[in-house]
Amino acid sequence: MLKEAKKSWSGTSQNYRSHSGSGNSVYLNDCLYTGGMWNSLEVWDEEHQSLVKNALPVPVHSHNNYWRRIPLWEALGSGCISVEADVHLKGSDLLVGHNSRSLSRDRNLRAMYLDPLQRIIAAQNQNITGESWKGVFNRAPRQTIVLLIDVKTSGPETFAELDAQLRPLRDLDFLTYWNGTARVTRPLTIVASGNTPFTSILAMMNTSHRDIFFDAKLESLVSVGDDWSQDVPNLKYNASNSYYASTRLASARLEPYSKYGPTGPEQEAAILANGDNQQFMDAMDSQLNQARCRGLVTRYWDMPKQKNVEDKLWLWLLDHDVGVLNMDDLGVVRDRARGWSRVER
Repeated sequence: MLKEAKKSWSGTSQNYRSHSGSGNSVYLNDCLYTGGMWNSLEVWDEEHQSLVKNALPVPVHSHNNYWRRIPLWEALGSGCISVEADVHLKGSDLLVGHNSRSLSRDRNLRAMYLDPLQRIIAAQNQNITGESWKGVFNRAPRQTIVLLIDVKTSGPETFAELDAQLRPLRDLDFLTYWNGTARVTRPLTIVASGNTPFTSILAMMNTSHRDIFFDAKLESLVSVGDDWSQDVPNLKYNASNSYYASTRLASARLEPYSKYGPTGPEQEAAILANGDNQQFMDAMDSQLNQARCRGLVTRYWDMPKQKNVEDKLWLWLLDHDVGVLNMDDLGVVRDRARGWSRVER
């Protein structure tokens, strides 16, 4: 959940800064890491782990996170609550990279994301039992981290391997899941995008457990598969099978259709005639409300690059309870962490 945009935000997430003098180096609280290795002993020492755990989370999705000098860590240390990795199925492994030319065996999903997240979450939950759990951030302990997997290779086969690689996290009960009647939040939420077949998401359901969720298209939430004939509508994309509803900002519809300029007599007549028709009103509604009624988190990507435009747009979107916004420049994220928004504790 997000609170309204606030001006009173500060945190430790500013402790990261780039070191322009060495291409694969980064400073974390003035300590230099070299090589950008995610499994470095330096990354795992208690002092630097505390910088990640004490970051104040911000509603930002770290786009193409694997490009960071220290993948995952820089995003978490900046307070991002969502990170992204593009994956390619090679043999029986999932390699991380934007395209086939950037792949290498040591840059794989387990090493870069799954194993580190398991280790962090396990450390946070050492003395916690039962239904209680603690997430990555000490200052927002019930905040889940979203790992968005953008599938770049053949969907069904890649999805099957992802499902298999998640087993250790699943066995530890670290993954958010659908239990047949409700979504049960856990420290880590897995969302699959790209070439992921929606049918693969649906097929994994055994009536009591689904822990990989779909990244639905925000501009296409209204579907012919929606059934409004019941008191509780049965909608194609809903909290049982999807988590995000995403689109590029250029495709955003932030207000109901009726607010986009003057409507003609035919449009006004249709609105009046269908005022009690839930299906019609849903189709006419804003994307934010369409996602909200389906229990999904909105995500906008491809934000404008002009700073003055971007700043004003960010404030408006956060004020209207957009779930997360994509960002590539974590320096900007850390600047905004000083006063724009916060995640509810």
